[in-house]
Amino acid sequence: MHNVTGYHIRQVIYEDSAIVVCHASSADADREVLLKIVKEGPRAIIENAKVMNEYEVAGNLQFPGILQPLALQREGNRLIMASEWRYGLTLKHFSRESQMSVPVFLRIAIQITHILEELHAQNIIHMNIRPETIVVVPSTLEVCLTGLGHAVVVLEEDRQAGNIPLMQGSPPYMAPERTGRMHEWIGPSTDLYSLGVTLYEILAGRLPFQAKNPLEWAHAHVARAPTPLRSDTSDIPVMVERIILKLLEKSLDRRYRTAAALRTDLSACLDQHEQTGLMDVFGLGQEEDTIRMASASSVEEGAIRQLPLGEGQSDTGSGYGQVLEMEAMMRASQAFSQEKDSQKLMSRLMTIIMEISGAQKGAFVTCTPDGFYTVLVLDPAPGASTWMGCIPLRECGDVSLSVIRHTAETRAPVMLNDAREHLQYSGDPYMVKHRPRSVLALPVAIQGDLQGVLYLENNYASGVFTTDRAALLQMLSSQLGYVYTLMQYFEPPGPDAAHDERPAMLVPALTNREVDVLQGLSAGLSNKEIAVRLVMSAGTVKVHVRNVFDKLGVNNRVKAVAMAAKLNLLNPTIPHMGYVQDLK
Repeated sequence: MHNVTGYHIRQVIYEDSAIVVCHASSADADREVLLKIVKEGPRAIIENAKVMNEYEVAGNLQFPGILQPLALQREGNRLIMASEWRYGLTLKHFSRESQMSVPVFLRIAIQITHILEELHAQNIIHMNIRPETIVVVPSTLEVCLTGLGHAVVVLEEDRQAGNIPLMQGSPPYMAPERTGRMHEWIGPSTDLYSLGVTLYEILAGRLPFQAKNPLEWAHAHVARAPTPLRSDTSDIPVMVERIILKLLEKSLDRRYRTAAALRTDLSACLDQHEQTGLMDVFGLGQEEDTIRMASASSVEEGAIRQLPLGEGQSDTGSGYGQVLEMEAMMRASQAFSQEKDSQKLMSRLMTIIMEISGAQKGAFVTCTPDGFYTVLVLDPAPGASTWMGCIPLRECGDVSLSVIRHTAETRAPVMLNDAREHLQYSGDPYMVKHRPRSVLALPVAIQGDLQGVLYLENNYASGVFTTDRAALLQMLSSQLGYVYTLMQYFEPPGPDAAHDERPAMLVPALTNREVDVLQGLSAGLSNKEIAVRLVMSAGTVKVHVRNVFDKLGVNNRVKAVAMAAKLNLLNPTIPHMGYVQDLK
């Protein structure tokens, strides 16, 4: 039971682990209000900040369509905000009450768009548009917006300085630019994308994407196409579907940029439907064409940059971006601890890499003295190839040969903001055929030796790949390389596979001391720790390590342990000195 001094709670409208929203009446003024109550707990500080932000932002807005705050009070460590009461339903509940007709849908959408137009005129971005923050009065179809706790005031100087915060919101409704992956500004079209998700949901009865966690949601918004609305039902007019899909475009140059342009198109649809019951096909957002040409993306399209890892802009989405990065690292750690199959482990790592980078397709190409070989391609698009093998790069049509070769030769990352327009790769058959919009290639090196190249691309938007996550992507791609390297030792090659492993009977026998040192290497001990365990000097351990490397024909610890495991040198039941003879 919730109690608030000065109010009588009539009904709980919404409740989660952090807040409660109630219909209440004021004890002294006999006035009905909407109460937003912050719960005591670990999120109280964050939720209090949101309530205070909503109270200040909404309190300064003097136009219809915003639930006006009436009072703000503190009880203990929590804030309670009272707002004006409307006898309405959230859009989510309203849409579930009955089948929404096309005219009703359009009238509601036009009102929402008009309110957003007023907000944006005052440089306010709502940042939290979703069915739960839109209130509809059933008797009049009047619409109000609430949930302004995430709202930000965006000024031009903030854009220039990159000071716009990317507060964590509701992942299913967050625009691609809010994930911190794209060279796009937070602005009016950020709200319009969230509105597109909202309108899609109330028409289709489901979200345009399916995901299970914030990282998957972020990836869906950047790298996956929504299912066409009319695939479920033909009752949705073609023009309504086109408007919503335009709202859901990944990049700003294809999406609606202003609420005014959206309202114009929605009004045209409503006018035609009321006059004839039909909707003629017409061009969308036509008055925006001139504006779009003048305000192209801030990142120069077609530019190629050779980028040292770690260099880049400050992470403007530090809060939400760090949440996504932590989740990616946690999932990678879980993959290593849970997955026994090497190929499945590589696929899981590639999936994580694609999700944190915003890639639509990922590939891992190995570099050998004999040439380049594509060993893994992951492309979740319907009908696309998703496989693991070992195919010469020239015979694989899933990646750009010239980009891979350039990355391997220079050992530097290649980032293409619009690969289709870059002259250096204009003759590449893959680029000509597929015309990818964003491409990233990273060299994968282990202890200084080039193992391969990680190739990522996105065909939906330019400027998807940024330098902010270069270090994390490098770490994950190195793990991918480690797994593949270990696979070459643990798993037997195919009948036609070429390999340069030293035959087992030619491997010199290891001394007892060398096997003891090898056991320490397999346990992940440093030379100093091995020295303490075996009661010898670190210098002596170093000599033994060098001898082990020479005898096994390897040049690093990972390869030494992998080879030793393959040859059963770590098995204490096998005699150390007689191992070579036993193999014969």
